[in-house]
Amino acid sequence: MSTSNGNPIAHPQVQLANARQYVGAYVVSLVLMGTALWLVDRHLGSQEQLLMIVTACAAGAALVQAYFWLRLDFSRTQRWITISFWLFVPLFIMTVGLTAWMFSTLYTRTMIPALMHPAALMH
Repeated sequence: MSTSNGNPIAHPQVQLANARQYVGAYVVSLVLMGTALWLVDRHLGSQEQLLMIVTACAAGAALVQAYFWLRLDFSRTQRWITISFWLFVPLFIMTVGLTAWMFSTLYTRTMIPALMHPAALMH
């Protein structure tokens, strides 16, 4: 086993911490989400335009938070954290997507057909 040097402040990941970058990332994320909320609240644009803008704002905020808060980059100290995060993302998407698919198909397979289609009651 390896031994630690006993000084947690000397750890490379602790050395990356910077309050100014954390606050800056928070402000940028807040501006992006506030912009999306303002555009949707005012109905500025069609549904497709708003969907694209909100998606872009959310993706931008996620990237800002991933880089500045989680420090996901390919530097020598963060390489394995970044790799594990990118391996986690598809698994998370598959878990959420398959759960939604399971519940939607479960609903159609288990509900009484007459209650699902009220027009069937009239015949």
